[in-house]
Formats: sequence, C-alpha cells, structure tokens
Amino acid sequence: MFANKRSGTDPGPVDSSATYIGTDVQLEGTIRGKGVLRIEGRVTGQIEHEGTVVIGPRAEVHAKLTVRELVVQGFVEGSIQAERCEIGETARVNGEIRAQKLSVAEGASLTGDLATNPQGKGKQAAANHGSQALAE
Repeated sequence: MFANKRSGTDPGPVDSSATYIGTDVQLEGTIRGKGVLRIEGRVTGQIEHEGTVVIGPRAEVHAKLTVRELVVQGFVEGSIQAERCEIGETARVNGEIRAQKLSVAEGASLTGDLATNPQGKGKQAAANHGSQALAE
C-alpha cells in the first residue's frame, strides 16, 4: 500500500469533491473529474480522473482508465494508466496496466500486460548508480 493514502477499503470522509456511483447504477460513457470517485456499480466507457478512483469489491468496470491514483477491489476489464495503482486482494483485472507505482495484494487476479515505471525514470537512475560503483 502507499504510505500517503488511505486504505482502499475505506474511502475516508465524504467531501464536496467526492462522487459516488452506487451498486444499483449502470453508467455508460465518459467520466471526467477531480477529487475522489468511488464506483460500486457498473461502468462501461472511459474514465479520465485527476484524483483518486476507488473501484469497490462488487463493482464492474469495462473501461479505459486514465487516472492519477487507482484502488481496485472489484473487477476491471480494459486499460489502466495511472501514477499509482493498488490492486487489492479481492480484485480481478483483465487488460493492460501502465503505472509509475504498483501495489498488488496477495490473492489478486491479474491477466494481461503490465509495465511499472513506464517512463524509465528508475531504470536510468539505477544504471547511473551502477556505473559509479564500477568506476570507484
């Protein structure tokens, strides 16, 4: 889990920027926003979010997700692009994940293509550090 965020099971207090898609809701289309988005129902389409998206344990999402932070506890089919992605123990993900930081809990199911730190920032830093150690 990421140290500077709340647990994926508790979205924390609801504030004015929070959006909740309940268990009885089926939504098709594009969702754009900021703040906290918690999905408990079924979403099909595209999600572009500048905040935190929490996909609850009973949620079903068939979408292309481009988000800052994602917590998955339910089912996701599609592509995920995120700065931070947390896959919980009850999560099932089918598709592509591209994330700067990724956390996967024991018991989670992942099927598809995965890339962490896709912009190679850590790779270059490690290469530079190794070169210095060899030169010394």
